[in-house]
Amino acid sequence: MVVLTGIAVLALAVGVTPPPAPLEAPRPVLVRAPGLETAVMPVSAAPVLRADRALARTAPPQVFTGVRPDNLPGLSHMPAPERHWQRLPGALADARATPSPLPPVAAPAATPASGAPHAEYVATAMPRPEARPRARPAAFVARAPQTAPDRTAATAATAERVTSLRPRKRPSRVIARATSARADSPQAQPTQQAPAARVQKVAAVASQTPTLQLGARSSSDNGNCNSRKHTRAMPRRGSGATAGSAVMARLEGIEGSSRDATIAAEALAGNLPGFLRQLSPVTFTGRMADGTAAQVTLCVTPDYLAVGDDRDFVRVPLGLRAATSIAQSFDMMLPTSRMVDAIYGNAQLRLPPRPMEPGPQMTSTAYLLRHNATIEGQRASAGVPVGTLISGHKKDLVLSNRITQRQGRVAIYGWHRRSGNPIQPLSTVHGAGYADYSHGIRLVSKIAYVNGRAVDLRQMLADGRYASLISKEGPIGGPRLLMASLAAN
Repeated sequence: MVVLTGIAVLALAVGVTPPPAPLEAPRPVLVRAPGLETAVMPVSAAPVLRADRALARTAPPQVFTGVRPDNLPGLSHMPAPERHWQRLPGALADARATPSPLPPVAAPAATPASGAPHAEYVATAMPRPEARPRARPAAFVARAPQTAPDRTAATAATAERVTSLRPRKRPSRVIARATSARADSPQAQPTQQAPAARVQKVAAVASQTPTLQLGARSSSDNGNCNSRKHTRAMPRRGSGATAGSAVMARLEGIEGSSRDATIAAEALAGNLPGFLRQLSPVTFTGRMADGTAAQVTLCVTPDYLAVGDDRDFVRVPLGLRAATSIAQSFDMMLPTSRMVDAIYGNAQLRLPPRPMEPGPQMTSTAYLLRHNATIEGQRASAGVPVGTLISGHKKDLVLSNRITQRQGRVAIYGWHRRSGNPIQPLSTVHGAGYADYSHGIRLVSKIAYVNGRAVDLRQMLADGRYASLISKEGPIGGPRLLMASLAAN
C-alpha cells in the first residue's frame, strides 16, 4: 500500500496523467413523445442523453450488439430525456417546447418475453396501419341505395352519343315545352294582327335589264373596222412562210384531224394572206327584245380562212375544235346564222354556189383544192380584187345553242343562192370533227358597235336584251358553248 502511494505521489510530481476510466456501456433510452406510442430509439444513430450526466459521446454500434430489452433495468423510472429543440433560443424554443394537445398513448399491455428479438419488440410496440380495405360502416350502408344503376344501358347510351355524328330531331316533349313557353310569353302576344305578305309572281322570262356595257361614243372610231385593235392578235406572216399550194401538197391524201392540225399550225404561225387582216364592216338594223331598233356593225374577214399569201392561197375547211382554237387565239369568234345572213346582204360580191358531186371524196384534200380553183375562177370573171367582201361560195361553221344540246356536233349554215335563201339550213347532223370542201371559216372580231358605241360581241350575244339583234335563237354563250365548241374531233 505504501509502495502504491509512493508511486502515485511520484507520478503527480513528474506530471504524468493517469489513464481515464473506461466508459461504461451506454444504455438505450426509452423515449415517449406526446401523442405517439412508446418506442425504443437506436442509440447508435443519436447522442445518448443521461439524466445524471452531460451530453455523452456516441458509442460505436458494436458496443450494443448484445444489448436486449430485457437487460435494461429501470427504463420505466427514467425521466424523459432533454429535447434538442429545448436548446433553441428565444420564442422558437418556447414554441417547439409547447406540449402536444393530444393525450398520450398508453403503452402496450404485453411486453416481449425474455430473449425476444429487438425488431420484434419494436414491431409490437409500434404497430403499422393495415393495408387491407375495411368494410363500410353499417350506418353508411343503410343510407346507400339498394338498387345499383344500370351501367350497361348508360354505357350503351354514351357510346351511341359518341359514335353517332348525324344531327337528330329534338324529342317531341322538348318541342312541346318550347312552343308552349313561347306562346305564353308576353312578347309573343301581338297587339294587332299583321297583314299577310303578298306573294309576287315572277314571270319566267329573261330579265330585260341591260347588263351589256356600251363603250363611249367616238367620232374617230365609229364602226372603223380597219383599226389595228381588231387584228392585233393575228400574227404577221414571216418572210419564209410557205405558199398555199405548197402547204396543201404536203397534205395530199391526208384529211380529218391530222390535216386540221397542220393547217392550224400554219395559221397560228401567221401564214395567212394579208387581205384577211383588213376586216370589212357589216352594218344592219335589228330590234332588241323590247322592240327598240338599233344599228349594229360587225367587223369580219372579207373571205374565208386561207393559208398562203395574197397571190397563192387556198381556202381551207376545218373541224369545229380547230376553228374555235384559231378564233380564240386571234381574239375573234365564229358567226351566228343571223350574222351570216347580214354578211351576205352586205357582200360586194355574191358568188353563186358551185356544188360538186357528193360522196366519200368530199372530205379529201384533192376535192377542196378543186373547189378553191372554181371559186378563184368566179372571182377573176367578176374582176374584183382580193380583199373584197364576198359571200355565197361556201357554208359557214356557226355558233348555236344546238351544239350545247348535242355535244360533239358541228353546226353549219349558209351557201346562199341569189334569191337569198341558203342551200344549207342550220344543221348539226355532222360530228364536230367533220369538214368537207363546201365548209368555210369566217372570223368575226369580238369588238362590235351598237349605235356607234363599241361593245363586246360575246357579252352582247349572251345578253337577254341585245342578243336578238345578232341571233335568231335568243341569247347564246356561256362556258358550255365554248366547251362544246372545243369538243374533241
